[in-house]
Amino acid sequence: MTSLAQASLSQIATDLAKALVRVSSNNQTARISLPLLYPGGSMVGVEFSRIRDGFLVSDGGVARREAGMLGGEKSFVRIAHDVARRFNIRFDHNMMFDLDVPEAHLLPAVIAVAHAAQTAVSDTAMHLAAVEHADYRAYLWEKLDRLYGKSAQKHAKIRGSTEDWEFDAAIHAGSHVTLFEVVSPNANSVNSAVTKFLDVRDLGEGAPKRIAVVTNLNATPRLQVLGRTARILRSDANDNDFRMAA
Repeated sequence: MTSLAQASLSQIATDLAKALVRVSSNNQTARISLPLLYPGGSMVGVEFSRIRDGFLVSDGGVARREAGMLGGEKSFVRIAHDVARRFNIRFDHNMMFDLDVPEAHLLPAVIAVAHAAQTAVSDTAMHLAAVEHADYRAYLWEKLDRLYGKSAQKHAKIRGSTEDWEFDAAIHAGSHVTLFEVVSPNANSVNSAVTKFLDVRDLGEGAPKRIAVVTNLNATPRLQVLGRTARILRSDANDNDFRMAA
């Protein structure tokens, strides 16, 4: 019975490996799609071909195109050079690649190129999110300054029940405080905001009000979780909605 169970698990593992890794080839190039994902959801692929006495291993320029679909091709070119150096490979403004790779070193070269390509696109996405966050935060500051004047505070620091936190903005009206945090449509932004809001909420009955200013309501993940820790307000809400929120 034990041997049958082991054989069954072995077969399952083999089937999983086949599903996780896809291979295609022609006379010139072989391509491997790996169980790594770009931020857009497509699988990271690496291709290799014979050149002279070794192999050319590259991403085929796909990482640059993935970054372009995010609207970050220019940022990607800058980021990719640093990432390529980190993984000890090269970037030529189009492809992540390694050249003259001996057959014995193909596996680490494929792994390095795949992870470099994924990392460069992920770093580009995070850079774009940070730039977008800064733009929405500046818009929030302008709106709160216009509505509340000196009562509005940028980079508001407050002590929660266990830690110190910095929020994008706050409104002070006597002893009453309302905190604002810009939340972009990605899981990291939501998780960060929820952590802050929860710790402040745990201050109890006198805790500051908490406003999550979402930049894209329909695309924001875990919206119900966020809504349990703060009031959700669209970034493009009108002045009256912002007044009522605070």
